[in-house]
Amino acid sequence: MDIDYDTLADEIENGTLRQRLEEELLAGFRQLQSQGDPLPPASYFASKVAEIIDSGATEPLTEAMKYGLYQEVLTACEQARATVLGEPPVIQ
Repeated sequence: MDIDYDTLADEIENGTLRQRLEEELLAGFRQLQSQGDPLPPASYFASKVAEIIDSGATEPLTEAMKYGLYQEVLTACEQARATVLGEPPVIQ
């Protein structure tokens, strides 16, 4: 997933990051499932994704931005995981 760090704060605020990430996660989770691999817990996967996004920033993210980033990534992971597993959607 391409991250535009110049617009990251706006994408976190308006939900665009979550939507884009969820679409990519759906494809990846479906592939894992079709291979018979278990889907990782959403919180585990979210922490890894948020860490990767944070580490790619040229300037350190603020603590508030890190928190918002993790929340958006976690929601995307929960929703994508639930969709692939055929569970009810995550309430946002």
